[in-house]
Amino acid sequence: MGVQLQAALENQRALRGVPGIAAAVIFPDGSRWAGAAGSAALDPLRATTPDTPYVVGSITKTFVAALTLQLAEEGILELDETLDRWLPDYPRAGRITLRHLLNHTSGVFNYFEHPAYNRTVFGQPNRNWQPREILAEFSGQPYFEPGTGWHYSNTGFVLLGMVIEEVTGSTLGEQFDTRFITPLGLADSYFQDEVPPVADAAQGHLRRQGLPQEVSDRTDYRPTKSAATVAWAAGGMVLSAEDLATWCRALYGGDLLSPDSMAQLTDYALPGALNYGLGTRTRLLDGRRMFGHTGSLRGFMAVMWHFPDVDLTVVLLNNLGRINPNPMVDSLSSVALPLAATYQPLPASPPPSVVPSVVPSVVPSPFVAPSAAASPSAAAP
Repeated sequence: MGVQLQAALENQRALRGVPGIAAAVIFPDGSRWAGAAGSAALDPLRATTPDTPYVVGSITKTFVAALTLQLAEEGILELDETLDRWLPDYPRAGRITLRHLLNHTSGVFNYFEHPAYNRTVFGQPNRNWQPREILAEFSGQPYFEPGTGWHYSNTGFVLLGMVIEEVTGSTLGEQFDTRFITPLGLADSYFQDEVPPVADAAQGHLRRQGLPQEVSDRTDYRPTKSAATVAWAAGGMVLSAEDLATWCRALYGGDLLSPDSMAQLTDYALPGALNYGLGTRTRLLDGRRMFGHTGSLRGFMAVMWHFPDVDLTVVLLNNLGRINPNPMVDSLSSVALPLAATYQPLPASPPPSVVPSVVPSVVPSPFVAPSAAASPSAAAP
């Protein structure tokens, strides 16, 4: 099985033309497979591994959602409280609840869709953004009255991050570390706020003139300091494939939240979007329901899915932007699902090959919002 999974991974890397790719699978008894192929960076050439940190973009939203639900369980806040309790000056704060922000029914303008976003963020690669600067620089008209529609909004998660910092008296990064990163042993995981990830994290790439070109400001931030810090609570996390699988299994396996919170996390009865819960997506593969999220940030794509009926977790990371990661992870899931459905222990497999080389891509968006889609060069789906 390990050989088949590695072969599927290497086939997807060649088929999609990504410089580097890493994946991990956790089976029902907790046994694992992890593999990688290609390059974490092209100049200089550096092979990727299952422990190489990659930007995961909007998968960060699952951390914010889990943290918000934990705070609700502790009685520190309530999901149906309105935003004016913490941010009274924010427009329509008295009508927007935390639940609206978590499930994208707030109508709040998505700052990634601001016409000046690309020019401002990528034109100042070394800028260190603060949350209030994001709100001030990229404001826009609301899409609808809170609770009356659905539109994906990264701004909603910036607001949630600000609320979390207000109620806890600590930074979002400190909360992630205390509640999730340290307890789960996520040794190759980082939240890019004041501190970048390690220097050997994967570099992001975009295809230009037919070849992957690195996106970098020559700092340790990924893809750049400006892009990383402006994403913040909406998309600032960096994880390895091994760590991402651990996170996905812990969250959707019920290790972090109460049964009631899990039911709310995966409640998809939304106006206009039946595939989004609280910071959580859902989709079907061969009739099987899965919970998880996709993520992107300039030059990176990521995806994680958990199949609750067979307790299987499959995650995949790559360092080429503007490419739909779901078909890639589906090819791995199709190999792993038959084993998980009639589970037997996974035999040991040899270490994955890591062949540094390069190859091609296309751009389907990992999500479709009813109104405007996020900029493909900046998307954090």
